[in-house]
Amino acid sequence: MWSLYDKENMLDEQSGDDVTETAEDDEDLKLLLRSKISMVEEIMTKQSNEHYATLNHMELQLEELLGAVASKCRLMTSEEKLQLQTFIQELPTRNLDRVVEIIRLAKSSDTSPGDEIVVDLEEQDNATLWRLYFYTRAVENARKLSA
Repeated sequence: MWSLYDKENMLDEQSGDDVTETAEDDEDLKLLLRSKISMVEEIMTKQSNEHYATLNHMELQLEELLGAVASKCRLMTSEEKLQLQTFIQELPTRNLDRVVEIIRLAKSSDTSPGDEIVVDLEEQDNATLWRLYFYTRAVENARKLSA
């Protein structure tokens, strides 16, 4: 049977081993970086591309989920559309690209990246309106939190 004292001693010994292994790993990494930079670059590029692909896939899944949620929302009233218009106008310039992206996603077959987009809220479908609303509110909440 193990005593508490034995367990603490084992943990202390393992912690010491971890420090030694970490130092050895650091030395191995430094040696690898000095001698095989092209191999390191290749590995890093491969891992970076894999992470990028994973993030893109997750982004697509999130867009689908947001679309599904927004499509279940009630119809937006005229007053809410006017309020949304004000919210969009108050967005910082850097956030307007996302507004364009949301509208483009809704009209995926109708527009190409170079096309100019005129936003007429009366012509937007309900899901797009709510996605715009949720986005503008999220930006406003983030601005309040950072202030």
